[in-house]
Amino acid sequence: MTASGSKWVSGCAAAAMLAGALAPSVAAAQSIKAPEGAVVAKAMEHQWVPMRDGVRLDTSVYLPRGAGPFPAIVVRSPYPIGNPEEPGAQDQFARKLLDRGYALVLQNERGMYMSEGKHIYMANAGPDGVDTLSWVAKQPWSTGKVGTYGCSSTAEDQLALMALNHPAHQAAVVLGYGAGIGKIGPYAEQGNIYRGGALQLLFASWMRDYIGSSGPGADERPMFPADLTPEAKTRLAKLYSQRLNAYATTPKISTADMLKFYGHLPVSDLIAADKGPRTDWDWFSRWTPAEPKWKEISFANEGDTFGVPALWGVSWYDVSVGPNLYLYDYARKNIAAGRPADQQYLVVSPGVHCSFQRQPATGPVGERDIGDPSYDFDKRIIEFFDWKLKGVANGAAAEPKVQTYQMGENAWLKGDRSMTMPARTMTYYLTSRTGANSVQGDGMLVPAPAPSPRKADSFVYDPLRPVQTLGGGACCMGGIPAAGAYDQAQVEARQDVLVYSTAPLTRTMQVRGPVTLELFVSSDAPDTDIAVKLTDVYPDGRSYNLDDSIFRVRYRDGYDRPKMMEKGRVVKVTLPPMFTGNSFLPGHRIRLQVTSSNFPRYERNLNTGGRNGEETVGRAARNSIHHGKATPSRIVLGLD
Repeated sequence: MTASGSKWVSGCAAAAMLAGALAPSVAAAQSIKAPEGAVVAKAMEHQWVPMRDGVRLDTSVYLPRGAGPFPAIVVRSPYPIGNPEEPGAQDQFARKLLDRGYALVLQNERGMYMSEGKHIYMANAGPDGVDTLSWVAKQPWSTGKVGTYGCSSTAEDQLALMALNHPAHQAAVVLGYGAGIGKIGPYAEQGNIYRGGALQLLFASWMRDYIGSSGPGADERPMFPADLTPEAKTRLAKLYSQRLNAYATTPKISTADMLKFYGHLPVSDLIAADKGPRTDWDWFSRWTPAEPKWKEISFANEGDTFGVPALWGVSWYDVSVGPNLYLYDYARKNIAAGRPADQQYLVVSPGVHCSFQRQPATGPVGERDIGDPSYDFDKRIIEFFDWKLKGVANGAAAEPKVQTYQMGENAWLKGDRSMTMPARTMTYYLTSRTGANSVQGDGMLVPAPAPSPRKADSFVYDPLRPVQTLGGGACCMGGIPAAGAYDQAQVEARQDVLVYSTAPLTRTMQVRGPVTLELFVSSDAPDTDIAVKLTDVYPDGRSYNLDDSIFRVRYRDGYDRPKMMEKGRVVKVTLPPMFTGNSFLPGHRIRLQVTSSNFPRYERNLNTGGRNGEETVGRAARNSIHHGKATPSRIVLGLD
């Protein structure tokens, strides 16, 4: 996914002992001085750090002023790394940490830029991280205490490492980390490639632009001589950085061009059809969520244990909010033996992907004004590192375990309860009198299933005319408006979108946690998707999206047990939960959209029952959502 939100890179226990033979490679840092105004006292750039299999990873170390040794902050990245004091460097937070007395260790993942080996998305994150931490802990300039930091790719890289509980790993800051999750709770997203069994297309464009040849990625990476000096590597690295900076500042690709890219069939050939290189997408898009090969990639999964004290950051309009929160709760409950049992902290902001340290004090997220969500993430992260890596008694230990920004009320809430186990719930049932098609219909959410002259609401889903993505929690999609809150008027005007709303509320309903859907579905096709969206409807009719989900009906009995539908037969579908922190105010309504597409956020189901990612021809499907006492389709809201 995109580069670290604070841009440390240019652009968007037995195992631990295997690295014990790694020898220190730099002189001890005793009293290091720097030119006046500089924060980097000594730069040791582009060193080789050997991994257990002999592959060497390109690593740069930046030491602060003062007397060493120093605690270290490690960032492992698929993007180019650069000196935070170079002209044009954008990262102020790196300078803050150097000024605070931390050594910075910036490393390229294997197979990226000057690091050796073959790059595979998220692979080797655990063992390579362990070997790197062992190397850092043995350096004469190091105190042996190491923290890790990052957002997006540089956070996701940490998850498998955190589960290995390296003794030097004393603190982790993981922000916007959804793609590092394989299977957790009700989700099997396999690195965010999937949601509910449907491919998330954002990764096709990300792999094309950042990993493939359209961006400065792996396929262009030259093979360097084994004896290339660090000085020569530094000169080459500057050329990389210049090119990436130029690439990163180009305008976003237009919505029309992005729709053309995503619209190609088969989906598995999206990048090849755009004259791109071979990437992991070529086979990921052909694997199902139950493909055993996913286990070869270093994701965080159920069965892992976590013991590294961590500060977790999630955003309401980021990719993979539900899995993020399930993983946080899982990590709190599954602590490795001998590690601190109550040092996992969570902050949930209202922003988009990796907006934590660049979040405006006021203004909208998308089109919706969410008040003043300002939060000093820099200060919180530094205090957390000072506590865990320096032993400073600064109050960081007493911070609330969970802090979330509650939209609607536009206020920060603090507490210690599970985000996945709500204090109570509110259930609404879907119904209609004459039909729920579009906002002009009479689809309703009512507190009890009731007899109705209409037993189901139907619509025709044509994969050639899908409902277009408008807002949500995505990134990296060019000009597609796929992140943030947008008025859903144009979506809710469509006849192939069922719209169910509560009556105007008479008092505030504080929703904070999972939003679960159980729907009774039938179709005349052997397979189809159910795509849903939760919105907050204002008294003037504006309908702002809060979260969305999707589910491929063939997986209703499990991702490893696909089963086709029978024409007209009603089946029960439970979708992966949506999540939000939103207070529905008096006069507002809670609304649910139900349809069969959200494109190009998710691939289109071609409704054939075949290998969807490899097909080029589809068919329309007539899909129905059933309601009433016998088939009580319902939505369950987690309340605070």
